[in-house]
Amino acid sequence: MSAAPSERDSAKRSAKNASLWFRVLLQGGALGPGKVDLMRRIDETGSVSAAARGMRMSHARSVKLVAEVNALAVEPLIETRTGGEAGGGARLTERGRALLSLYDALEADLAKAAARHLSAIARELADG
Repeated sequence: MSAAPSERDSAKRSAKNASLWFRVLLQGGALGPGKVDLMRRIDETGSVSAAARGMRMSHARSVKLVAEVNALAVEPLIETRTGGEAGGGARLTERGRALLSLYDALEADLAKAAARHLSAIARELADG
């Protein structure tokens, strides 16, 4: 039995958007797209709360993820300041920014290496 036209159209759209998703598994935990996105947003906003809001994530979850990110290294990757008169805030440390650069380089290398295979997968799923 053949798929309905709307199902075929949906499959074709999905196939054209084939991409690679990965996590780096480390002894102390994992680093993947979610934590990397949180780190980037903290770097942009200077705030864990603002980063969480931008991701539609609870503040409690973002605080947990910041702790998990910091547990990956021997020194913090994200520094936080509690609120008060001067206000709170957060920033990536030099090591945190270096980690993002390394992650970006790995992601670019993996995407380049996988491009031919992703195209073939997309073609295979869209043919029909």
